[in-house]
Amino acid sequence: MAYKLGEAPRSGRIGMRSLVHLRHSLRQPADLHLSPEGVELARRIGRRSGRFDRVITSPKPRAVETAISMGYLVDAEWEELGVLPDPVGRFLDRESPSTFGDYVRWATTVHEVRAVAEGLAAQWGEELDRVPNGGRLLLISHAGVIELGAAGALPEEAVRWGPTLAPMEGVRLDRDRGRWVRGDVLRVDAGVAVS
Repeated sequence: MAYKLGEAPRSGRIGMRSLVHLRHSLRQPADLHLSPEGVELARRIGRRSGRFDRVITSPKPRAVETAISMGYLVDAEWEELGVLPDPVGRFLDRESPSTFGDYVRWATTVHEVRAVAEGLAAQWGEELDRVPNGGRLLLISHAGVIELGAAGALPEEAVRWGPTLAPMEGVRLDRDRGRWVRGDVLRVDAGVAVS
């Protein structure tokens, strides 16, 4: 089911916490910073995104600039959101996964990939558990990191989420009583609405 970023948790306990994890906005190839189009896209999506209790980005300029362009202050920068550790990063670069299903497949069949996927999901969960009941956490990072962490959190759902993420697309993962309970992929349509 599609939903808007600023929407309350879909159903379930009122105290459920939600993580929104987005890929950074548009940039020119090999450029460290957002392009003017990327800044504008982030602004438009930020206007529709609602409030977050905490905002964490990768330390890479394009991730920090995305949060700022969306209208948020960055509470923290995590190195772990910037790059996948080797040898998993090299492995996935070589394999070139093109769908969430590819990430789930590798996370369920390759021990090292599974360890990183589960580690990302655990780190995100620990941080989300720190926000108030009913609260929301925004993470902004990069392609591969999001898909792999989603595969670690909710593999049975993530396998159906289709292609890997484009700029400003992401996932929403809901957590209740210390465990991941459901999620959805967030896509940017031609009208620049996240659905």
